[in-house]
Amino acid sequence: MQILAITEAAIRTMVYLASAAPGRKVPRREICREQQIRPAWLIKSVRPLIERGLVSAARGVGGGFELAKPAESITLLEIVEAVQGPILFNQCLLEPGACDRDAFCPVHPVWREIRESTERILSLWNLRDLARARRARAGSTGGG
Repeated sequence: MQILAITEAAIRTMVYLASAAPGRKVPRREICREQQIRPAWLIKSVRPLIERGLVSAARGVGGGFELAKPAESITLLEIVEAVQGPILFNQCLLEPGACDRDAFCPVHPVWREIRESTERILSLWNLRDLARARRARAGSTGGG
């Protein structure tokens, strides 16, 4: 599995939104500038987040993006799956019976264990924790 560039943009955007003051709508231009994301990529990356109810968007003066749920309730797993879909390491994990070899294939349990471990780790990290880590790292490097 590889985190796609569009997913990386979505993650950076979400962490940035989680770092904003509660209730503040963050303008598109600010996100693009601060996170070094092209405007087209930003729109493409937030669309699935809006569809999943993770981000809300408002147009016009005073518009922008904000988290649609509390930062502590949004995990990295939700973001990755919203943009890329479910985590799969092989097509045999699509659904039970997707592969006629899964009952006897020695590698099938390995793919399942990798998927489950990855999902567990990504579920441990929520946006509140990542926003705190962002602030701590920015403070230690003097950057933003």
